[in-house]
Amino acid sequence: MKDLEVYLINLDRSPQRFKVMEKRLLKLGLKFTRISAVDGKNTIFDDTQIDENKYEFCHGKYITPTEVACYISHYNTMETFLKSEKKYALILEDDIIFNDNFMNVLNVLMKQPDDWDLVKFNGAHGGGKIKYKTILPNVSLVFNLFHQSKCGAYLINKKAANSYVSKLLPMFVPIDHEYIKFWKYGIKGFSVFPFPTMEEGVESTIDYKMMRKNRKPWYKKFSVLLYKTYVAFCRMVWVFTEVLKNRFTFVKK
Repeated sequence: MKDLEVYLINLDRSPQRFKVMEKRLLKLGLKFTRISAVDGKNTIFDDTQIDENKYEFCHGKYITPTEVACYISHYNTMETFLKSEKKYALILEDDIIFNDNFMNVLNVLMKQPDDWDLVKFNGAHGGGKIKYKTILPNVSLVFNLFHQSKCGAYLINKKAANSYVSKLLPMFVPIDHEYIKFWKYGIKGFSVFPFPTMEEGVESTIDYKMMRKNRKPWYKKFSVLLYKTYVAFCRMVWVFTEVLKNRFTFVKK
């Protein structure tokens, strides 16, 4: 693990979450650096950070500051990683639980760095899993044919971080929608199946009630449908291009 830096994104107003995560990480033997998360409740964002018009066009909502803050927090973490001497980073949000096989998965991936640029350790809405390779008994690296949200835990190298930092801003969709566009960033991106981490299920520091209030009426969301159709098409093309390069198999749930 000498080449690995671990970053924990945590709000200053969430000290209890930090204490819980500190215990979990120390139990795994992982030293970490805390990243002070951007607090959307007291931050004003400018047009270099968020494209308001494009956000409403593609996301179908008016701006939710806490969602922007989450995005910028991940961006800042990647910037911090690029300044370090370490080759790889494990980036974590502060509500992650580690399964028993997490360290085995992490160790195997660290020994096979040529296989990936980014690996997701948690997710939702996954589907159409296509196996790239088996990394442990009953554990695989997979492509996702369909959208898979969440970004609470992921492994990243310098190549991916450089690409993200150069292209992530300004924001126009949430971070977990954007960073899975592996074709856009020119990187090898995968998920682990089954996931070795999960969300704890505590209340999110992203204000989902406000997000729901900020949704536009359904009749104003035609642009969102166009955007999502375009992204789905790009993902399909990217996945099948990768499939043609290698012999992959669909993974049954």
